[in-house]
Amino acid sequence: MRVARDETNEEVYLNLTAFIDMMLVLVIFFLATSRFHEDERDERIRLAQTRSRLPIATASEVLVINIDKEGRRLVDGKQRTLEELEELLRARKGARSDLDVVVRADVRGLLAPFMETVEVCHRLGVKTPNITYESTEDR
Repeated sequence: MRVARDETNEEVYLNLTAFIDMMLVLVIFFLATSRFHEDERDERIRLAQTRSRLPIATASEVLVINIDKEGRRLVDGKQRTLEELEELLRARKGARSDLDVVVRADVRGLLAPFMETVEVCHRLGVKTPNITYESTEDR
């Protein structure tokens, strides 16, 4: 027995407004709750200023050494002595021969801790420790 079908060509309409709305809410939620890598952005360090526009290193494999105004060396959020810093550099240099180092020193601080840190980097064979500063042209 044959069953008669209604052969009207009705288009299927999908309302995607709720789906798109939910996706945007999820994107905003994940952006708001994500923790971004901010080793290089220690706001307690006030950088020296210059007019040039050289790039600041932003790679995730970069070892960032912050030197505050009291001369304390901070790596990965922990205070390190010069000896501890040298051991850490040796270990990272052993793991990666092309280690990049960024030294961020507070402009209000002493020059000696900065120079000691750069000297250790050179002695251990780090090509060129990058020295960061703040550009005055952005202001």
